[in-house]
Amino acid sequence: MKRALLAVALALMLVVAGCNTTDQGGDSTTVETTGEPTDVQTTAEQTDTQTSEPTQTTTSDEDQEDQEEPCEYRSEESDLVQVQGACLGFDANQVYLNVMEMAGVELDQGPSVRSLSPEQTNPYTFDQFGFNNESFQAVMGIAPEGTPDVFVAGYASPQTGPDGSVEVDVVMRYINASSGEGRAQGPEEAEITLAHEFLHAIQFYEGSQDRLAANLTSEGVNLDNVETSLVEGSAVFFESEYQEQYMDRDAASRDVSAWANSSPFSMYQLGPYVMGERYTKFRVNSTSEFQTLYDNPPISMEQIMHNHMPDEERPLDLSVERGQDSVWNHYSTSTRGELFLRSSLRAGVSGPRAAAGADGWGTDRVMVFKNQSYGDASKYGYAWTLRFDNASEQDEFRSIFGDWLESRGPLSDGVYRMDEDQTYRMVEISDETVVVLAGHERFTTRTVATGNSSHVTVTMTDADQTNSSVQSDDDEERLVTAQAGAVRAAV
Repeated sequence: MKRALLAVALALMLVVAGCNTTDQGGDSTTVETTGEPTDVQTTAEQTDTQTSEPTQTTTSDEDQEDQEEPCEYRSEESDLVQVQGACLGFDANQVYLNVMEMAGVELDQGPSVRSLSPEQTNPYTFDQFGFNNESFQAVMGIAPEGTPDVFVAGYASPQTGPDGSVEVDVVMRYINASSGEGRAQGPEEAEITLAHEFLHAIQFYEGSQDRLAANLTSEGVNLDNVETSLVEGSAVFFESEYQEQYMDRDAASRDVSAWANSSPFSMYQLGPYVMGERYTKFRVNSTSEFQTLYDNPPISMEQIMHNHMPDEERPLDLSVERGQDSVWNHYSTSTRGELFLRSSLRAGVSGPRAAAGADGWGTDRVMVFKNQSYGDASKYGYAWTLRFDNASEQDEFRSIFGDWLESRGPLSDGVYRMDEDQTYRMVEISDETVVVLAGHERFTTRTVATGNSSHVTVTMTDADQTNSSVQSDDDEERLVTAQAGAVRAAV
């Protein structure tokens, strides 16, 4: 079955001076932090929504073309790139020619660019970042607070015609040619953003995503993150090299250290960009070779995060199933990967300890359970089975996760509790495998997990299970709810 392609490619930036930056979607988008988080969500304009027609824009301006200020850099009719809106402060067509030269391609078409001033740009809200308070991601702590402390600096989106032809629209946001202070993108910042987005335009024209999707093996796991890492990692690699080749600046890679200590939400959203850039540099020798990476792509985020080739450190075997007598319905099963695990751990422990706890990831499966019988709202339960590379790695994870559990709330009635919908319990299945039970208290307190290192059965029962031992296939009793004597990490 053919994989669905990214509708939008996103370019995210981590602003060390402020908070962290995040964004994901189908178009190509650059996101920066505002450094001014608030407690009230705002409503974003349609310009920024990720829909099937992301170029349709609603702003408070009735006629943007009539409001164009005098600008030295306006598009000529013969330019491949046509720019409308706020003055960018540089020659966008020349930037596109530069990026084509870096990519080693010659195209006779170019994207349209719509440039919005800060006054014409509204911030994204969390729903536009794909965040849902009831998701497994939120339950495991990968959740933002208040209004996003990031802003989307730009994005590119493709439109395919009935004849197969591709047109690309780029939207540049917060543009102010005379200032780069605050949210506004001055000429230098905007040029870097546009170089990133122009690489995405070339990817769209060249069919790079089709090329990548065709080679993503069915043996791969969490392939959405893998695909995003390769598409976005290439663009971040280009923006770095562009600064050195055309702006007389040092090639500025994303700050891995700052990312590694960022918030859980930023770490998860930005991981494909930061780790994707580093992996691209590991695999290719020059910008003109970027598409060769798509012919033999990695199969997991673990390989990307640790610079492994596709035949190295492959995911371990693991199967999970719902017990026949399970009271709750099994809704879906998926693999989340090492990036998700590390980001989740960051919600309760320091950046270095989150990295240490996730480094031994071998594979995982998340089973989503659902029951609608308790009131009007659906109740969710999650059984996250994690297999580690060896017993030592699993033991290190349990110690760190014990601190994570304590950070979520007090131990009450056998589970760690934030509220009735966010409770947690950990069950050790073997010396390599554990199951993290999360979600509604009825699920975490009444669920049994049994099995061995490579096969686990999860059963939601009618009786409390927190005071009874869970038996693995080798009859060892391994119920774990806390790590005695664990040292609390500084967060």
